[in-house]
Amino acid sequence: MARNLLRRTSPRRVLAGLALVLGLWIALAPFTRPLPGGAPYTLEATPEIGCRSPLVGLLSGDSPWADVYTTPRPSSDDPRTPTTVDCRSRAGFRVGLGAIFLVGGASVLVVDRRQRS
Repeated sequence: MARNLLRRTSPRRVLAGLALVLGLWIALAPFTRPLPGGAPYTLEATPEIGCRSPLVGLLSGDSPWADVYTTPRPSSDDPRTPTTVDCRSRAGFRVGLGAIFLVGGASVLVVDRRQRS
């Protein structure tokens, strides 16, 4: 049964479905932003702060804050400063990119359905 379904489904429809899922994930999944300060940039050592969903962050102005060490190699008694990270610009980009994937996938499905009729 599953093999017949995959044989009948055109590659364009599969890619359009993947574009729809990818667009939803980009536009709705929460993401992280690196915090300023701290150690030089490496994937393991860079502190991050979590932003909310891009759609929520774009509409409500997501700006989380965290305490950041002011020295590059912090120890437990080093001074920290509260830092606010603006997630709104990144959220706008992600909502726009997700919308492009959603519109593209939906338009391919609509054109494919009209060609079958």
